[in-house]
Amino acid sequence: MSKKPLIIGIDPGNTSAVAGFNFNGELELLESRKEFPSDEIIRRIIETGLPVVVASDRKNMPSTVEKIAQSVGARKFEPSEDLSTGRKEKMGEGDNSHEIDAYASGLYAYNSLRRNIRKVKKLSEKSDKDLEEVARRYFSSNRLGDNLQEQK
Repeated sequence: MSKKPLIIGIDPGNTSAVAGFNFNGELELLESRKEFPSDEIIRRIIETGLPVVVASDRKNMPSTVEKIAQSVGARKFEPSEDLSTGRKEKMGEGDNSHEIDAYASGLYAYNSLRRNIRKVKKLSEKSDKDLEEVARRYFSSNRLGDNLQEQK
């Protein structure tokens, strides 16, 4: 059974949240908990799909989010500037501020990477390979640099 590639947004803290978007921009995962340990966040992500990008709402990714990205073998995405509270509230959805932040982080990364996602879909169609295989290879390639940044 193939897993769908996901763009993941994470808001760490005493109450942590995780959001996951598929390559059509549809929400696949949105969950928050008080004292939500990293291994549980990783388990929920893996159960939902194949994480290829993990995003933060901060220009400098928190170490917890960075460790989760490394653990799941996903590329990091950091915005060029911290996402403002107002922007996150406009973009985000959820039952609390943590879910809103995680949602906004993931959606912002998805929107910033749309060109890359379209390219992955085309490569998958042309090569007749599974989307998740092409996505994993594309986003792990060195062509993109160490960290993904929003495209200007």
